[in-house]
Amino acid sequence: MYASIVENIKSAVMVIDSQSIIVSVNQQCEKLLKVNREDILKKNVFEAFPDAPREVRHIENTIKYEREFTVDVMPYKWGPYNAYFTLQTKLLYEDGLVVGAMAEFSDITKYIEREAALKKSVEEMAANLVPISCSVAILPLTQPLVTELEPGYFIEKALTAAHSLQISKVILDVTAIYEADTVFYDSITLLARGMKLIGKEVMVTGFRPEVVKQMVHMGIRLQDIRIYPTLKKAMELN
Repeated sequence: MYASIVENIKSAVMVIDSQSIIVSVNQQCEKLLKVNREDILKKNVFEAFPDAPREVRHIENTIKYEREFTVDVMPYKWGPYNAYFTLQTKLLYEDGLVVGAMAEFSDITKYIEREAALKKSVEEMAANLVPISCSVAILPLTQPLVTELEPGYFIEKALTAAHSLQISKVILDVTAIYEADTVFYDSITLLARGMKLIGKEVMVTGFRPEVVKQMVHMGIRLQDIRIYPTLKKAMELN
């Protein structure tokens, strides 16, 4: 009944009946769970995966509680597995009665690992808030951080690093930035406000001509922030 349907779904799919018997899985499910469908079909899901921890048994709980679940990030780390899934379950009805449940899930491990690597890069970048005089420190920004990282995380780490230093001015060097959106510029403004609250001033250096054109086109105005064409010029005047 379900086999032809689930096989055409791109994400991994498992279907169980009201007695938690596995009635259908697609090829992607076999791949992610490292199983052969012949070995698990017509088996109770608890028997097919006896060692699975309670926190990943969402399809079972969908039947047990007649409640659907959505999990944006589900660590799937037990036995032979070391992955992260995003998961959604659905109750299956027939004539108004629950006859089973379906779990649809995708592997987001690479995305999670990339996010972790980016966060580590921010922590390393914040640690590289380098004093270049008794009152000034420089914080160079890179394109991947601007493009892919959550702005709030960057602001938090930069404020923490700056607070630990006996400086009064922080220079954000954006020479390596060749493209940015309004979120990035709003982040600079928020960072400047945060720095002011801890007694430090933010200055920006190194805007590329193409970035300036983008800013003009988007109507960006970094008010109350001193901007210099180069790091050298900022140092000469501060």
